[in-house]
Amino acid sequence: MRRDSAIDIARGIALLLILHPHFSQVAAALGTLGGFRAPYLSDLQFCDPADFFVFLSGYVYGLVYGHRAVRDGYASVIRQTLRRMAQIFRAMVFTIALCAALSWLLIDDPRVLRTLDLLVFEENGRKALADLVLLVHSALFINILALYLLLLATAPVMLWGFRRSVAATGAASFAVWLAVQAGPLAMTSTWAGMHSFNPFGWQALFAMGVFLGMQRGFDTIIASLSRSQAWLLAAACVSFFALRTGIRVSPALAGWVLPLANKAAFGPLRLANFICLVPLFILAVAWLERAIPWLADLLARSGALSLEMFCVGVVMTLLMGTAFLALGGGVVAYVLVLAAGLILYVASVRALEVVS
Repeated sequence: MRRDSAIDIARGIALLLILHPHFSQVAAALGTLGGFRAPYLSDLQFCDPADFFVFLSGYVYGLVYGHRAVRDGYASVIRQTLRRMAQIFRAMVFTIALCAALSWLLIDDPRVLRTLDLLVFEENGRKALADLVLLVHSALFINILALYLLLLATAPVMLWGFRRSVAATGAASFAVWLAVQAGPLAMTSTWAGMHSFNPFGWQALFAMGVFLGMQRGFDTIIASLSRSQAWLLAAACVSFFALRTGIRVSPALAGWVLPLANKAAFGPLRLANFICLVPLFILAVAWLERAIPWLADLLARSGALSLEMFCVGVVMTLLMGTAFLALGGGVVAYVLVLAAGLILYVASVRALEVVS
């Protein structure tokens, strides 16, 4: 396998980590789990799979387009970026339109449709589709693609800036992020999913990925991170886990900590947690590539089709939720549907490779 396959393996893992909580949130809202569900990343740390998805998207952009800017110039980079944005936009609209059509066939309970953010299509399909096209409404967890569109619109500027001055561009990105934390750029608009992902906050994570991609940061971390540094980062992540656990039993601690870990603003505690966790994640990817090559290959193939696989995951969330309710909506149904869904999701990569 090529060294760069580590990037696709990382994206493949992130995609699985995204599907799991999306289905679990639907199951918890609709079923009778009694508080039971398999834990996912945000139960253990302050960051979640969305952080890795955005970071890896920036990383791949910096890796691919940083080289292209040198070889073909920025005009080529801008053209390719616009093509990618158009591809993402088409995929987003088609995926939600397909989910709306499936919901008309499979679901007649308004409560279920509301949980899936698809009730608006039942009430006024034409307006709902127009709102989707205008990024006013993002159904079924697809708002992260709307965020990605906004970040891609600024990506050529980030690329140009990092090539001119790393310090100035990094400082500008950090200043915008600080403005979100301090209030001037705090946003509650539902447009483009901003109530979940403030693009002025999340651009810092994307910019970090772009810069590391330009520097081939995966290879650097794998080659240079010492065992003592890895243990130090692991200890930091254990501390974040202890703090994450503590806020469940202490309302006073939760009131102090949670604003600092705000997801929409990409709060400072979330940023610090991610910075500690991502090198360990990269080391884990490198270990997986060496130790379980067949699984690494499957994940790499999935990650190479990240947009297509993400959209399949959105459709799978709807189908898994429907199957979960059909099987009674209990703990046994949750376990069976989650296991079958993850297996089918990974297996779908073969079909996507055929049609892509």
